[in-house]
Amino acid sequence: MGTTTEENFVLTKSVIDAGGGHSSSTNYNLVSAFGQPTPVGVQSSANFNLYAGFLSPVLQVSPLSPIQRLVIKEATPDARLYWETRAGAGTYSIYRAATVEFTPGPGNFVATVTDTFYTDVGVLAGPTTQQYYVVIVNSP
Repeated sequence: MGTTTEENFVLTKSVIDAGGGHSSSTNYNLVSAFGQPTPVGVQSSANFNLYAGFLSPVLQVSPLSPIQRLVIKEATPDARLYWETRAGAGTYSIYRAATVEFTPGPGNFVATVTDTFYTDVGVLAGPTTQQYYVVIVNSP
């Protein structure tokens, strides 16, 4: 267990008890968990962004996705995505990239669907690479 202290923060970490923890100051807020299977969320300030948790599983929801309640199941070599219906949605556009914060665009567009599920065929066929998804709600 180690503790780092400076004028503006105290950061305590522990890998022995697997307990994670919470630290904050006027400049940041940190919530962490050791052994967390998915990120616990984005913490940020004017000076940093923290994505806590392990990068496992390989498929994750980007913190920039308007739909955060996105379930992603590995069905090698495919990935199956499921989400809740959004009121007023006409279609849903799906984007994927290897970086956690990415701008959805033609280069990372996957598909547009009317259902609240999608199978990303072959995404796990190649070498293991972290992949993040953004699902955008389109008006009818």
